[in-house]
Amino acid sequence: MNHFLRSQNKLLNKDLGNFNLFWVQELDTCAVQPIPYNRRDFYKINLLKGAYTIHLADKTYEIQKRGLFFGNPSYPYNWIPKGADSHSGVYCIFNKEFFHHFGNIDAYQMFRPEGDNVIELTEGVYDEIEAIFEKMDVAFRSAYQHKYDKIRNLIFEVLHSVNEVSTKETRINRHDAAASRITSSFLELLERQFPLELKNRQVPLRNAADFADTLAIHENYLNRVLKKTMGSTTTQLIQQRFLQEARVLIKHSSIDISEIAYLLGFKEVSHFSNFFKKYEGLSPLQYRKV
Repeated sequence: MNHFLRSQNKLLNKDLGNFNLFWVQELDTCAVQPIPYNRRDFYKINLLKGAYTIHLADKTYEIQKRGLFFGNPSYPYNWIPKGADSHSGVYCIFNKEFFHHFGNIDAYQMFRPEGDNVIELTEGVYDEIEAIFEKMDVAFRSAYQHKYDKIRNLIFEVLHSVNEVSTKETRINRHDAAASRITSSFLELLERQFPLELKNRQVPLRNAADFADTLAIHENYLNRVLKKTMGSTTTQLIQQRFLQEARVLIKHSSIDISEIAYLLGFKEVSHFSNFFKKYEGLSPLQYRKV
């Protein structure tokens, strides 16, 4: 975050969570140039006007006129302006500490790998979200004693607005409270293990039994809950997340394939290669060269 702020000639906000807000049109022209594809150590909510290509984790999105995307420290991303049209917008950044004791920001589907991280907006919805950011900006610039509480509430207002217009509902919310809590806890445990290249250690939870033991429930019960709420088994969800992390590391890092296999908990490189090829149709080395 320090590096990013220095690149924009901004000072680090010393308040808890390092919240900051930027209007794209007020930044240097480099602000609308392609940014590097990597992970950041902060969360980002970016309201964009114009045409953009957004690479996020192992997916690519196209915004045609107006959009909103959510950046999370767990996955790499970049956004690339397209065409000669004008580009504008606003974004805020903050550390996880900003929401300490104020709710679990990771529980919202737009900050999850399988969630709606990038959304195309209609003109009316764009104006509504922009109005919320304008309120954030006024509060941020004010001397109001509780301005950060107000900003947190406005961020939640953005998240709830997005949930209402998103083309996909959060699958967890359609089920009973106990199943929702278990599913949320499982996803939090799964996501907490990444990114691997920053943690530089082997994942501690590798299979369904590991997660069930940590959650203090029976493995079969966990599997039934996840099958009901997520539509996939525990093993399938673990494999999907491990595969996503493998794709990112192979394609966008210089870490040896053998080291990636170790970090993901595979005892043999051959086991990892077989696992990867089963789903991608290419070996890890072949995938890295594509």
